[in-house]
Amino acid sequence: MKLVFPHKEHKDFELIGDNFSIGSSEDAMIQIEAVGMCKNHATIVKDGDDFSIKVDNPAAMVSVNGRLVKESREVREGDLIIMSQVHCKIVTEKIEVPDDNRTRIRMALPKFVLRGVSGVYFGKTFPLRGKTSLGRHSENDIFINVDGISRKHAVISIVADGLEIEDLDSSNGTFVNGEKVTKQAIKIGDEIKLDNIRFLIQSPGMPAAQNQTSKPKQIQGTTNSSANNLSSSSSGSAMKWIATLVVLLLAAGGGAWYLGLLDKFIK
Repeated sequence: MKLVFPHKEHKDFELIGDNFSIGSSEDAMIQIEAVGMCKNHATIVKDGDDFSIKVDNPAAMVSVNGRLVKESREVREGDLIIMSQVHCKIVTEKIEVPDDNRTRIRMALPKFVLRGVSGVYFGKTFPLRGKTSLGRHSENDIFINVDGISRKHAVISIVADGLEIEDLDSSNGTFVNGEKVTKQAIKIGDEIKLDNIRFLIQSPGMPAAQNQTSKPKQIQGTTNSSANNLSSSSSGSAMKWIATLVVLLLAAGGGAWYLGLLDKFIK
């Protein structure tokens, strides 16, 4: 891991060790000379694979992803740290592998996918292969960067007869179709909820197939309804014309009798 500066105003720093003091002092491990930077501004603390930033000076301005840090705060890979006016991030150093010009074998499509149906993960799809870990720590297969999610929240495994989900002693629990579970078999169509984030177990292409089958039924129903309405409207109009014609004939007959035009026919 290393501390990088996106604006390139300072050199990147390899985070090898446990504590890394930051400030304008010559004694600071990461010396930064900038406007507003205190001599002892902050300290990055490493605990295993986890990092946090501790504010050493009450007058020092430090924020993580726009949130002001008063004493200390956990820092995850990719989080934006601002100290005074200096921007930096903790990232994993990527090792470039040279191309050996060999043909790559295309990976087969997964049998199961996890599709987000709520929150910031709505519409996002994640393939499920072997064992898939879910949690707030960046090393998980599915990285869910939400405060209510535990660092290692749950794991979904492919077993002989389908899928199985196991809760990893998470703080806010793992739910299948609304019921809290510790370890349970799951299948296509089941809803998985981690804290307030909901997912559905699906197979690739499943939503598109459902939409295609539902449209013709809707069109057919609309057509039948329109035909029935048209038939009813035509019948109603015919009855109105017949009633009007009968009234007119009766009125004409009454007028002719009143004027005596029908006397010769009556005699």
